[in-house]
Amino acid sequence: MTKSVISQLLIPSLPEVARIHAACFDDAWNENLLRRILAMPGAFGLSARYGGLGGNLAGFALARIAADECELLSLAVAPEHRREGLGAMLLDAAMVEAAAMNVRKFFLEVAEDNDAALTLYASRGMVAVGRRPDYYELSDGGFSSALTMRCDLALTASYGE
Repeated sequence: MTKSVISQLLIPSLPEVARIHAACFDDAWNENLLRRILAMPGAFGLSARYGGLGGNLAGFALARIAADECELLSLAVAPEHRREGLGAMLLDAAMVEAAAMNVRKFFLEVAEDNDAALTLYASRGMVAVGRRPDYYELSDGGFSSALTMRCDLALTASYGE
């Protein structure tokens, strides 16, 4: 496996982010929406580049901080780079960045049938604290429910290791 590098997500990478988002989610975010998200106060993005800083974008994380809370808005790994640990690397990096900004509570929504993501989040101390029925719209016109998950970064020792 070639080394992957986590770094700040830069605006010129947004077309690649939009491509990965579309490959991973039914309700894909386009480049303009991604640009608006990154322009929000407290927002930050991280990228995983396969093969180092000059390599291809393999995954990303987008988050937003408000007061002492951080919401992970989206985390995705390109299908061809799954099962290489990139999702865990991105999640850990987002938690480290949030903790450095004095965030105490880290939360997200995840499709309740996304077993891989649920396993990853639970491994980082996140627990389900709520459920949102019919939260995600699917490409076939149906809906999927989401779980709201949360952890206290001050009590979570496993991130960033």
